[in-house]
Amino acid sequence: MKHPASFPSRLLPILLLLLAGCRTGASLPEPSPGLNPFVKMARGSVCADKWNRLYLIDEKLVFWDRQGECADNSYAQTLYGKSPDEILCLQHDSIAGPRKECRDAKYAQLFETLIAHLGEPNLGLGPGHTARRLPL
Repeated sequence: MKHPASFPSRLLPILLLLLAGCRTGASLPEPSPGLNPFVKMARGSVCADKWNRLYLIDEKLVFWDRQGECADNSYAQTLYGKSPDEILCLQHDSIAGPRKECRDAKYAQLFETLIAHLGEPNLGLGPGHTARRLPL
């Protein structure tokens, strides 16, 4: 086996480009301009250094899943309507402990499905539903 220092130098730029694409989500489609407030909000989050994922659900709702190294705000999952001001459901860590609420009960089951299937590509949504990850 060759020593890592003998890695072919002509392959290094290709490897770096591949790694950069994986890290930045380069293969993800750009969001529509109406989603810019959500993208800006997620990019500006201070407690999202572990992960920071934004999804467009059924082309009309936005789901934000983030986790970071903050003592009393280490994670949050939020389901939004048309703007970041329209919070439909929220689950988060707080100084008083974990909190979960749905301000509009008709979204409670959808929210439960999303948070129960965070590691799945379609967030546990069945046929007839979409969960498209947005680039950050």
